[in-house]
Amino acid sequence: MKFFYTLSLLITPFIAISQNCHCDSLFLETRQLVEENYAGWFDKVSPKNKAAYQNWTQQKYLKSKAVKTDSTCAKLLKEWIGFFKDKHLRILYSQPLKASTPQQRNDTPIQIIKYSLTEASAQDYFKTATTLDPIEGIYSNANYKLAIIKAKPNLFYAVILSSQNENWTVGEVKLTIEKKGAAYLGTFYAGDKTETSTHTVSLVDNVLDFDIVFFEKLSPYSGTKRDLTEYEISKDKDAPSLQFKNDLAIWTFPTFYSNSEEQTAFLLEKYKNKLAETPYWIIDLRNNAGGDYRVGWQLFPYIYSKPVVKYYGEMRLSKQNIELWFNSFIKNYYDQADDKTKKEIDDELAVMRSQIGKMYNGRNKATDTLQLAKILPNPKKIAILINENTISSGELFTMLAQQSDKVVVMGANSGGMMDYGNVLRYKTTYPTIRIQIPIDRMLWLNTGFSVDKAGLSPQLKFKNGDWIEQAIQYLKMN
Repeated sequence: MKFFYTLSLLITPFIAISQNCHCDSLFLETRQLVEENYAGWFDKVSPKNKAAYQNWTQQKYLKSKAVKTDSTCAKLLKEWIGFFKDKHLRILYSQPLKASTPQQRNDTPIQIIKYSLTEASAQDYFKTATTLDPIEGIYSNANYKLAIIKAKPNLFYAVILSSQNENWTVGEVKLTIEKKGAAYLGTFYAGDKTETSTHTVSLVDNVLDFDIVFFEKLSPYSGTKRDLTEYEISKDKDAPSLQFKNDLAIWTFPTFYSNSEEQTAFLLEKYKNKLAETPYWIIDLRNNAGGDYRVGWQLFPYIYSKPVVKYYGEMRLSKQNIELWFNSFIKNYYDQADDKTKKEIDDELAVMRSQIGKMYNGRNKATDTLQLAKILPNPKKIAILINENTISSGELFTMLAQQSDKVVVMGANSGGMMDYGNVLRYKTTYPTIRIQIPIDRMLWLNTGFSVDKAGLSPQLKFKNGDWIEQAIQYLKMN
């Protein structure tokens, strides 16, 4: 079995109170984490510049001895890490909590409420109760099935009936909702059980809108039914969008974050007949912050005109990388796999652990060729718009898509953040500071090609004016 390494730029900050710190010890800790785990280490520090790196490091270390606060230390660490010129390699510092901020976070798990309730007993309650609050009922989304039930006057618990998140189990309370007059205010418990946040809650027909998460009401309900994914798209600033103008389809992807995958699939299915008849497309990736390029790659059958070459990456093997990578990306899948699949994973992990200190390519090849059986007649021409804020997986998508004869890349050079990916977030001894480290090195670097040096260069450069209109004119005239 060969693992697929997700290239991601999802940064999840956590909130903590600012504190004093021994920056010199944190500096040494950070240096060790980078030197032992960063995939670009062997490219970035060579015999030619090793002395320069050591001098740079010594200068910053001496400065760290005089630093006493975590915020100033974080700035110094950012200066030091700038030596590597890799935007994926980052110091993540969480700002001190302000009194008005409705979030709480601790290093240790917060207390989770447990409530004894089965789906059958919840249904019995909903059937026999004299009066029910509109918020009460059975709800679900892709991750949870919940029963929202009155626990106390004007206080409701959203009790888990089933969960796809291994960190949450049946009978735990995922949300609490307080009723104030005709309004609702809810508390959301984060997936890792270390953070809560407070949100305005509303019931829009059959959709429970919790501001940052949405659920479909299954029962008891007999009113207008909205599609949950379509509702999410209307509320999510990072959601993909699709609009039509006569013979033109305009896709916009602010990110390729994981929740966009289902949203993109929804749009493709809903508008498949119209898309099949539309000869000109624009795929707007300006300011695309990355995520998983496979979100947008669902459009591949429409983009395809000839075989596409895809490069793989190699992973820097260290004990820490393997453990954190497995727990972050593989463990949930592993726990639900059958015995045969688990053995395949165990066997490959054993190979990886036997090669600590090396770069590992589980596919044993640098590239693959993606080929489809047919070329769709539409679209005939596709413009992909990029700019300096198109980064990471937005760049990877562009690299693959531009190999099609249908595609012309337009705009400005991309941000240049794709040579090293598959990021992990390492904790440090100070809860306000984490280190984001890419552990994969893309194998196109072996050919002399680099994305990070200057970004991807568009075939047609734009500076001022309306880029969408300029793209439309080009498509129609060529």
